[in-house]
Amino acid sequence: MKKLIILCLAVLFLFTACGGRPMPEGVPDDFAVYYADWINENQPDIFDTYEGYIQKDLIMNGTAKTEYTPSDEVITAIYNKIVELELWKLPENMRARTQVIQPMGYMEIRYTIDGRTYELLTDSSIFHGYGENIAPDDAEKAEQFCMFMQKTIMETEEYKSLPDSEGGYQ
Repeated sequence: MKKLIILCLAVLFLFTACGGRPMPEGVPDDFAVYYADWINENQPDIFDTYEGYIQKDLIMNGTAKTEYTPSDEVITAIYNKIVELELWKLPENMRARTQVIQPMGYMEIRYTIDGRTYELLTDSSIFHGYGENIAPDDAEKAEQFCMFMQKTIMETEEYKSLPDSEGGYQ
């Protein structure tokens, strides 16, 4: 009996240490994603399928927001990228302890799969090797996902329909 308990605990440990349960083959019905990136925390670019909108940082002119319902193709592409990069295995907080580049960009990623919500916080410094105690492979995966999401957002007709940004960050 004691051996059985030890075996069960070992299997449980391996299961949770390896990132938990495997992700479903197809996109689950409850899949949703929230992605935000910003330099000015009061004016983030946001892609939010939970609430159904896109927001654009207009820099000198605040933000602009529009309703957005992604196509099945977009949802599938995002889900597949999450699975490909195994984002759920990354540390939740991948932000540098100090600001090492100017301007510093910040990102928040939140997604729900099969009733479980995952969150990842990161910043642009880790993409340049400045994250303390962050594995280079983890930083690369976070950067790949952020670049993928930025491209996905900017390619939507809804984002393109928002006013142009004026000014810049230094």
